Amino acid sequence: MSLKFKKNIVLRGQIETLTGLHIGGSKEKLEIGGVDSPVIRDPNTSYPFIPGSSLKGKMRMLLEFAMEKVTAKGDVYESKNPDDEICRVFGNFEKGTAGGPTRLVVRDAYPSKQTIKMWEGLDSELQFTELKPENTINRLTSEANPRFLERVVKGSFFNLEMIYSVYDEKDEENLKLVYQALRLLEHSGLGGSISRGYGRIKFRFTEPLDVSVEDYKTGSAKYAKSVAPVSEENNEGWKSLDQISTI
Repeated sequence: MSLKFKKNIVLRGQIETLTGLHIGGSKEKLEIGGVDSPVIRDPNTSYPFIPGSSLKGKMRMLLEFAMEKVTAKGDVYESKNPDDEICRVFGNFEKGTAGGPTRLVVRDAYPSKQTIKMWEGLDSELQFTELKPENTINRLTSEANPRFLERVVKGSFFNLEMIYSVYDEKDEENLKLVYQALRLLEHSGLGGSISRGYGRIKFRFTEPLDVSVEDYKTGSAKYAKSVAPVSEENNEGWKSLDQISTI
């Protein structure tokens, strides 16, 4: 299999939380007010964030179900076929298979400046988050078993960046799988306790950027734009997922 890098497609935008979001962190480092399940936080700032691994892993899982590639044991899908769409986009070719590098890179998503400002003004027992009490009831004794989960509040925005590498025409075609996975994720949810209403999200994007081999070689204006900070305030013209995935 001969590979020749052609370009990267840079997808940037934001993830909006439409309901409370819980992506678990280490309980050992957060013992506030009897929290049973804290969220993951940036150790430098204590701000909650969305790990790229959580986002990419959920995208892959949903796509494996949609494409009927979930194994009997529920393991991550692998293939020996170098043209396999899932493995091309997300990785995990079986050892010795010349499938090339993983095409999709998903960065950790950190809160926007407006979101940080909103968090700092929250009326909450916790720092930058909310405490969500839950209860389970024993069906025979009616005994309550309360627990307390930490959640990122709805209306929070996280800055998103994904890089999709193109080596041939098949990679161009497989980009539609990324959009399919994102659509599935909007209807499924991210993080824990989704069936109880947590983790509903919505994506919105700036215009995708194609950064070619020549752009990297010359440091062109297009390359400069692809690495410049995205203006969070000028987001009125950003596109919803149904708009961007038809480009």
